[in-house]
Amino acid sequence: MLSAFACSTVFLISYLTYHFQVGSVPFKGQGWVRTVYFAILLTHTILAATVVPLVIITLVRALKQRFPAHRRIARWTFPIWLYVSVTGVVVYGMLYWLAPQR
Repeated sequence: MLSAFACSTVFLISYLTYHFQVGSVPFKGQGWVRTVYFAILLTHTILAATVVPLVIITLVRALKQRFPAHRRIARWTFPIWLYVSVTGVVVYGMLYWLAPQR
């Protein structure tokens, strides 16, 4: 889990650095796929912001060996973290591979 946390931290730093320099990339898809893209993007963004403090709290509780408290929050943290990870790849794929390039 520490390796997963480290990898996620490095990814978040590189992601934020990239978007700070480049800005946002508009989605060029049309029709129903545009609605699906923004629905996934909205849930991804909200949960990505939510999961950061959850991960930190979960990790701290594990490192302090407060395992009952760790398990109670990890029950929520893990599926949210997994959803954010998967939908991040989906959003990237829809943005760069699915939408027509103009």
